[in-house]
Amino acid sequence: MKIKTNVGMVVSGHKEATKAGMKILKLGGNAMDAAIAAASTLAVAIPNMNGLGGDSIALWYDAKKKRISVINGSGKSPNKATRKYFLSKGLKKIPQRGSLSISIPGAVHAWEVALKKYGTKKFNIILKDSIKLSKEGIKIDKYLKNFLESKMYKRLIKNNKNLSEIYGSNKKVKINSKIKQSKLSKTLLEISKHGSKVFYDGKISKILISDIKKKGSIITNSDFKNHRTLIQTPISVNYLNKKIFTAPPNSQGLALIKLCEAFKKKNKKSKLIDIDYYLKSKKKAFELRDTFCIDPSLINLSKKKLNEIETKSSYQKKINGDTSTLVVIDKHGNAVSWVQSLFEPFGSGVVSHNTGVVLHNRLYLEKISGKYKNFLKPNKRPFHTLCPCIVLDNKKIDLTIATPGDHGQAQTIFQIINFIYNNKYSLKKSINIPRLRHDNGNLILIEKGYQKFFKKTKKTKIKVFKNKNRIFGGVTAIKVNSNKTLARGADNRRNCV
Repeated sequence: MKIKTNVGMVVSGHKEATKAGMKILKLGGNAMDAAIAAASTLAVAIPNMNGLGGDSIALWYDAKKKRISVINGSGKSPNKATRKYFLSKGLKKIPQRGSLSISIPGAVHAWEVALKKYGTKKFNIILKDSIKLSKEGIKIDKYLKNFLESKMYKRLIKNNKNLSEIYGSNKKVKINSKIKQSKLSKTLLEISKHGSKVFYDGKISKILISDIKKKGSIITNSDFKNHRTLIQTPISVNYLNKKIFTAPPNSQGLALIKLCEAFKKKNKKSKLIDIDYYLKSKKKAFELRDTFCIDPSLINLSKKKLNEIETKSSYQKKINGDTSTLVVIDKHGNAVSWVQSLFEPFGSGVVSHNTGVVLHNRLYLEKISGKYKNFLKPNKRPFHTLCPCIVLDNKKIDLTIATPGDHGQAQTIFQIINFIYNNKYSLKKSINIPRLRHDNGNLILIEKGYQKFFKKTKKTKIKVFKNKNRIFGGVTAIKVNSNKTLARGADNRRNCV
């Protein structure tokens, strides 16, 4: 499908990443080329939310083949990460921060695999902007300033001095002052020259593993060397004459599919989202998620199992999930929805000071004790909140969308999709509408002004936020209009552009 645009469109969580992606489109690159340029730049521009030490999960739509593929760039648990090991250390749960919360980072490998399989440009061209930005420095905007002045960052640097050596102290931070990541720049340069192998089985990996081992990590050279990116088939659901695609386990995409299924019949009766029904449907969807969204080698997503399962939600720990997202549609109609993350702000808090890489804390969600069916296993991909999404209309791209927001990702995307296709609202209006979110219990978090879009309830407790809040996500989206032009969706709840 030809799109009425000279090059295409990129929307991301930071202006520098969007610029990097657009530059590649103007050089003749396709949607995947632009996505990897933007993803690598996001890793520099929003260092507290994502980076080379994190994971990524993405969708690729090939306009010529009319096919969607999943790029699963999530890393596995270390081979030494057994329940027995953690229990022997007197731990009843995996620490939220520190070296024991680290799983193998998969983002860098995913960039290269996606580029080689679906892109047209070389790594050295794609990584130019991220290398330059890390060397010259990122300007501190109000979002990064707020985080660097937060109590969370103050606690992190208290136990991880290497963080403050790069990103500064917790004292008053100046807007537009620059943070240079010189060692990270050198690491990116090595990757651009030698590919991801240098990061997983070469000069960089040896340095990185040595650095984090000194801080108590149980990750070995073979853990890095054996990492592989998965190319998967997406899961999907028909919804209001469209087809919704997302990533299968170990992504929480299943929760999005089940929310859409729950509202298929309900939509015929009302354009408003019934809060009581939403709460009931969301709880069931997340029960399924928490049972089935584990390493794909361990699960069979049969319809029979999904309909019979009865279990209690187990993964919804209270977390401060932070994620970066980007979406791309090129002039040929190819599309990408890309999500990458350190899981929580600055992840584990552990820095490989000789490479400039901050490691994520994705392993934290895995269980080592208690009455649960799913437990930590060595060499397995952990549960993932990353939830990219693409919507097709008669096998042609109609919408590509992604959002940060940990457990809220599937919830936010469902609401946007519902308002676009059920209420026939524009992309911009659908993003600006007040949003709801459920975490635990019977309390619904919701933004002021919700009454026009959500059915009032007496049964469910509601906490109303007076202003738009980042906990409800930060949507990046591109919609194909009926005349084949593109509509940009950039959420002002976060720094999207």
